[in-house]
Amino acid sequence: MKRRLLVTAVCAALTMPSLAMAQDQGGVTQLDKVTVTGSLIPRSQIETATPVFSITSQDIQRRGFKDVYDVLRSQPMATGSVQDGQFSNGFTAGAKSLSLLGLDPGFTLVLIDGRPMADYPLLYNGQSNFVDLASVPVGMVERIDVAPGNQSSIYGSSAIAGVVNIILKKRMDGVQMNYRMGTYDGGGGNNQRFQLTGGNEIGGADIVWGLQLDNQDPIYGYQRRDFDSTSDNPDPTLRYGSRIALHNLSGPPATYVDPGADNCAALGALFNGSVQYDNRPNRGNFCSSRTEPGYASILNKERSASGYANLNYAFNDNAELYSTLLLNRTKVEVNSGSRFWQSSVDTGGLFYNQDSKQLEGYQRVFAPEETGNLNFNNNRQTADSYNIAVGLKGGLGASNWTYDTYYARSEYRIESRQQWPLTDRIEDFFREQFLGAPQGEYYGYPVYSPNDANFYRALTPAQYRSFNDEIRTKSRTWTQNVNLQLTNTELFNMPAGAVGIAGVLQAGNQYWTNPTDPRVIAGDFYQLTGTQGSGKRENWAAAFEMRVPILSTLTANLSGRYDDYKNQGGGGDSKFTYKAALEFRPTDSLLFRGNYATAFKAPDMAFSFAGDSGFFQSVNDYYRCAVEEPGVPITDCTYAGSGIQGRRAGNPELKSITAKSWGAGAVWSPSTRFSVNADYYNIKIDQKVSDLSTDNLLQTESACRLGSLDISSPTCVDALSRIDRTAADAPVPNRLSSIRINPVNISNEEISGVLTKAAYNLATESWGLFVFDAQYNLTLKHKSQQFPQDPVRDLLNEPFFSSEFRSITNASVTWQKDAWTTTLFGQRYGRTPNLLAQQSTDGYAVEGARKVGAWTTFNATLDYAVSDDISLTATVNNVANTRPPRDRTYNAYPYYNIFNYTGYGRSYMLELNWRFGAH
Repeated sequence: MKRRLLVTAVCAALTMPSLAMAQDQGGVTQLDKVTVTGSLIPRSQIETATPVFSITSQDIQRRGFKDVYDVLRSQPMATGSVQDGQFSNGFTAGAKSLSLLGLDPGFTLVLIDGRPMADYPLLYNGQSNFVDLASVPVGMVERIDVAPGNQSSIYGSSAIAGVVNIILKKRMDGVQMNYRMGTYDGGGGNNQRFQLTGGNEIGGADIVWGLQLDNQDPIYGYQRRDFDSTSDNPDPTLRYGSRIALHNLSGPPATYVDPGADNCAALGALFNGSVQYDNRPNRGNFCSSRTEPGYASILNKERSASGYANLNYAFNDNAELYSTLLLNRTKVEVNSGSRFWQSSVDTGGLFYNQDSKQLEGYQRVFAPEETGNLNFNNNRQTADSYNIAVGLKGGLGASNWTYDTYYARSEYRIESRQQWPLTDRIEDFFREQFLGAPQGEYYGYPVYSPNDANFYRALTPAQYRSFNDEIRTKSRTWTQNVNLQLTNTELFNMPAGAVGIAGVLQAGNQYWTNPTDPRVIAGDFYQLTGTQGSGKRENWAAAFEMRVPILSTLTANLSGRYDDYKNQGGGGDSKFTYKAALEFRPTDSLLFRGNYATAFKAPDMAFSFAGDSGFFQSVNDYYRCAVEEPGVPITDCTYAGSGIQGRRAGNPELKSITAKSWGAGAVWSPSTRFSVNADYYNIKIDQKVSDLSTDNLLQTESACRLGSLDISSPTCVDALSRIDRTAADAPVPNRLSSIRINPVNISNEEISGVLTKAAYNLATESWGLFVFDAQYNLTLKHKSQQFPQDPVRDLLNEPFFSSEFRSITNASVTWQKDAWTTTLFGQRYGRTPNLLAQQSTDGYAVEGARKVGAWTTFNATLDYAVSDDISLTATVNNVANTRPPRDRTYNAYPYYNIFNYTGYGRSYMLELNWRFGAH
């Protein structure tokens, strides 16, 4: 019990009523020394020079959080936009990531019990590595610590935005069973969770084990009335349907050939009978479905099973064996929406109609009735991960020295399966159905004599599947290391107290492989590209930390770490990082703190080892605009926004990203019932890795070809080698055909802000116990510069470059009386730019560009203890069913910013908790 109270004290001394009441009754308690996140040296103070924000398992349950991702996304420090399951067309829709302080997800180091987790094998935004928070079962979590700012001097690479340390359960008596079921107010998303955890002392060994099973049904867009149809578009001029069957003429603008109501009626049964004869203003009539966009999932279908085991066995006072194993298997299905076909993709969707003597195009979107069922096209992923550690710790004889040595390994594997049309097969199918055989070329455009009537026919599932094939890939990452730490909390005494020291030696390696189906890279699948790559990196490190009491009121902390890594096949780097911090305690209740630190991040494995991969992008063809339309502004040029397929590869010679940070703050705790703290942070990042800019390359190429730059200069030679065009005597001369880029160390970024927290406990004789808690983060500055020739961008005030939150607040009130406990948890997200402000570099200067309102949601839980062993909990999340802030300029489905907000709506959960045996 003493150990449990100690852990509770470290996590949330002022928010846990059991501890606060015990201290009031028994006077001052001398706490044992424990290691806290952000330090190697055990200490008895809860607040140190490094601010750490903790949330306990009890907080997680009372505030209605469903999983670890839910917990961390609710933290005021999570200000950045992220891609999750709502972005079903993304590269990592099956994973859950975190943007701490508005920085890239890969700039946050995620640990389990102080040891790094393996990266997610697939690439965030198709480029970079990050950690998937969905792989950690919340039922095994004791608490989660978040330490913002540079922490590389303790933990090494990636700890730039901060460290998230997920502490798993280590002590438990008896067995606990938990079952939860839930649903959503708008339908879909039904979920169930079963947890069974236990622990005991057996033969001198402390054993904790756990099992968690989760099931979650998907939510589709059509299940939410706010965006179940394009008729919900806030722009009335865009309230027409998706172009299910479209016949268009060359533009601009591309006008439509009227299909007639009868042709649309022939497709009327598709998309659950929603296909209709529709009109787009200034373009014409076509066959549409206004519900088609809603057939993509916004919440994934998921099934997962997790197992956990922890063992501690003391041979004697100087040797304790410990081991931890965490296993997880998750099956995810993501529905990214309808597949489509477009005639003659290589020539902008247009071909020459031999009969009408015009450039024309066709587009066809496939409905679930044609694929066979709604789930046929789902991206099905099976993810297997494990984290294992085996170690020995104890004291060195009768000295003050202790040791801790361990081996740790974390691995993540994904097998992905997905049906997708093959280019040759789908082209052959539509030639046979209505286009007919190719009849040569007309100025570079293919020539056909289409049978228009045959175009407006629904496909059978057998026909649709005849031109599909399965894409199957197996991706994998792992990281492993051996670690030796020696610690002495009383190396020698000074007048103000004992000097503590700790030292670490570490060696390990990491591996990443993402072998995408070679047919994807080769372009065999219709309008699909992908990422690929593989590589291994060796690393070793040495670190130290010293804690020196200069005065009775002033303590200094100094830590440093040297990291060296080498890429297999060439490339590598080494970095020394350090941190200096001061704690000034003029009274027992007041702490002033400050720190200065450096940090680094080794280039992502994907940036270093990515193979040749493809991407699609719209670019401005500056050269053709200058030659063929001289004097025309680039925004009005015919070749602005030209579609192009690019190629991208990694760069093993990349160097480390570096950072510097400093912070200062204060903590005031006049009693065991109340505390308040405020901390300022500032982080500067240099040599950040970015892909070469296609826009800058095309501007440079144009200047080189036109003579503004010396065409024989290294700059021009490099730019011209990266861009391919058709020959000058080709049917379409000088047309962009491809561009090649790779990542380089070139960008910089700076962010600063203030974090505050307050907690208060009020115990009354008649009304029970009240616990108040609030946190607030305000970003004061966030600037970035992608390339040296670019201006420095103010990301808080230039919405074209960022839509992050400037401020986030959360607060909770818990009332506990007798067998009843209820909590109300509120979250306020500050204002963000509307879509119109994000669409132009002029930002808020554009007429109608402004910020949308703040978004506030509430979760409520009510817990009733039926007995000492059984409790029931009811939870309502998003009590008021508050939708994302209304943005009348957000005319893109689903009509809100999915990277900032969720459109799931109100949910309900019922939970049974049953304890067996001692606890």
